[in-house]
Amino acid sequence: MGTTHFACAAFLLSSLAVGQTPPCLAFNDANTNVNANIVTSYGFGGQNSLAWQITPQTTLAVLAAQIYTRNTALTGDRFMMLEIWSDNNGLPGSRITGGAWRIVNARPFAWQGTDFDGVAVLNANTPYWVVWVEPGFSNPPLETGGFDVLPKTQRTGTGAWGAVTNESPKIRLFCNQFDSPHMSMYGPFCFTSGGSLPSVFSNEDPAIGNATFLLETSGSPSGVPVFVALGLDPTYVSNWPGLTPPGCFQNTDIVEALLLTSGTGNSRGPTCASHASVTLAIPADNALIGLTLAAQSVPFDAGAMAPLPFATSSAARFVLF
Repeated sequence: MGTTHFACAAFLLSSLAVGQTPPCLAFNDANTNVNANIVTSYGFGGQNSLAWQITPQTTLAVLAAQIYTRNTALTGDRFMMLEIWSDNNGLPGSRITGGAWRIVNARPFAWQGTDFDGVAVLNANTPYWVVWVEPGFSNPPLETGGFDVLPKTQRTGTGAWGAVTNESPKIRLFCNQFDSPHMSMYGPFCFTSGGSLPSVFSNEDPAIGNATFLLETSGSPSGVPVFVALGLDPTYVSNWPGLTPPGCFQNTDIVEALLLTSGTGNSRGPTCASHASVTLAIPADNALIGLTLAAQSVPFDAGAMAPLPFATSSAARFVLF
């Protein structure tokens, strides 16, 4: 992790048309009603996993997920994860894909989540599990009396899954990598030699005066260098540099490259496997409204057969407001 301040005077005016793509499957997301007084326990056997069973009516290719939650009780670098698991006789079977994001205790209740490190193809009329992994003392994304009631189970650490009950979680699944009213994704992504999908995203709004705008990457191999390329050209055209693996494109100009390291831990920190993040301070200057910043994750891929063994994500283009 690290912190940097970008040179705001150099930003270019963006003509991007951005907007949030609706989820392709959602549960209890029509409102933000949750009980703020309910928190999870701190499992001394390890991090907590809460799982809700879903059965899509149509086949979906899911790339990201969100829940409605906050975390306020734990300090330090803590994380949450959302994963898709197969079903094994009415309980979670094995992990299919997932991703992590860093908890920001100053963030209020919000829809927050992560891009996945792979594509979860969910077959129609087949049960799967959405698994939320958290460190403890977190606010569950539950709506009392919610319309969508799902089977639920949980466990501590790697213990056995508990008895199945029913709950109404607030979940959104996306058939695209994250976008928002102020962020759009541009350019192709490529998988690492190990089959993981790098991404760059944010759970924060790129608002002027946001001194703690958090840029996150997921889907990198664990414990490897990860460059985050920052660009200023909103009209940049993707191209293959010629030295990276075939299909691994440069999707933004590079004004600055930040060197991070992907994590190796779990939701209790101090790092989280495959995840890295950096804070960008956005000055409180109205002259910056409408300007753009692009970011691309470029993790080292030891198994790549190329002169530059790096995978590349799509670029996230943020428009300040």
